[in-house]
Amino acid sequence: MPGARRIPLRTPHLDWLAASSTCFDRAYCTTPMCSPARSSILTGLFPHATGMVANYQERPISNEIRMYPNVKVLADYLKALDYTCAYVGKWHLGTGADRRGFEDFVTRAGIHDYDTGHPEQNDMLQFTRKIGVEIGGKLKGNDVDRADYDARTKVGSSLLPLAFHRSTRDASQAATFIRNQSNSEQPFALVYSCTEPHPPFACPRPFDKMYDYQSMVLPETVRSDTGTCVLSNRSDWQLNYSADFSDDDLKRMWTGYCGAVSYVDHLVGTILEALIDSNQLENTLLIFTSDHGEMLGSHGLLFKGAVMYEELVKIPLLIRPPGGLATPHRTQQLVSHVDLVSTIVQWCGGAAPVGTHGVDIRGLCQGDDAPTRKGLALEYHSSNWGERPNPLRGWRTERWKYVESVDGGDELYSLVDDPLETFNLIDDAGSSAIRHQLAAELADWVQSVPDPWPHVPIPEREVER
Repeated sequence: MPGARRIPLRTPHLDWLAASSTCFDRAYCTTPMCSPARSSILTGLFPHATGMVANYQERPISNEIRMYPNVKVLADYLKALDYTCAYVGKWHLGTGADRRGFEDFVTRAGIHDYDTGHPEQNDMLQFTRKIGVEIGGKLKGNDVDRADYDARTKVGSSLLPLAFHRSTRDASQAATFIRNQSNSEQPFALVYSCTEPHPPFACPRPFDKMYDYQSMVLPETVRSDTGTCVLSNRSDWQLNYSADFSDDDLKRMWTGYCGAVSYVDHLVGTILEALIDSNQLENTLLIFTSDHGEMLGSHGLLFKGAVMYEELVKIPLLIRPPGGLATPHRTQQLVSHVDLVSTIVQWCGGAAPVGTHGVDIRGLCQGDDAPTRKGLALEYHSSNWGERPNPLRGWRTERWKYVESVDGGDELYSLVDDPLETFNLIDDAGSSAIRHQLAAELADWVQSVPDPWPHVPIPEREVER
């Protein structure tokens, strides 16, 4: 993460994967919020075109948001190419139990991801009843052990042991699907989606205590007021200020986060082992990514929301082509989540999906380093549908980042001279020319997509929190 010195994370399976993959050092989500970011990964469209501009929640107003029914997802393209399509884990796209084409093999958990009034569809709920454990909240099985949990820092241990944890069970199910496909002549597409790393940081043991908080190194901007200044023009309840937390508090948050990352690595290992053991690895395209980042004290902020800092919008992306690369490849070229659908479909023998917003990055995946775009867009609406929006648009180039809002508080950063984004140059007279250039490039993108910006959708019954 920008602004943090390197912490020696234990990720042996991802390290093994990276040794034959392309690592994208400048990969970005479309928006730093769960549901809309996930919609972009699966459709190749920006959230304003998927309908999922904010998070879906199982509550009035927020439960009215849905991914548009006419929007194609990855499974729609691959089904036409005779692929078996499976989806395991978190969905969170407001369609209940419907996985929009990923119906050949499905797991479901949590009130977001099964039909209202049908708890029998919740795999996690049925399993925990068998072992005599009562889960609560959103019925996802991510409950914390209250005897070992700090509600203030959101760090602790999982209520469920490792083998019973939802993400472990989902990884096991994914591995089962992979092994079963080894006897099929039909190609397959599998999406495995875990919740981690996501607050609360409460992984199953031993990952919850894998790191010593005293060894954590905090971001350089942890006591900066830059985030406070930016948020003075916006109201976002999910973004919290870190000023009231001590360095020890923040280090403990980092230990929880790092433990969650190592847990994800363990889950990746389960899936890799199934591919290797069933002799399917070498003809499989493997993609590892995340929906968004996490502030973790950078710029004096915690969690996620209405900012476009690198910590939040820059995401991990590893792509291993079939057969792997002889040597690892790192690229600094700008790529976006919207590139994935176009790239996957064409890799699988299909035509470039019409109307999607991404570009084909197969060349970068195979060791090429030619630029694919001169800049990429970022957008944001609100945390949850029905809450007061904080609409933003951003434009990121190799050297600059420009952020535009409808209520003032625009931002401009030189990512070469100021990679930590601590000096907002929006009112700097010497930067006016580049500001106008970036604004024009963003406006061109808005028109080409098209994006209705600066007009944004607002629920008829807007709720302020």
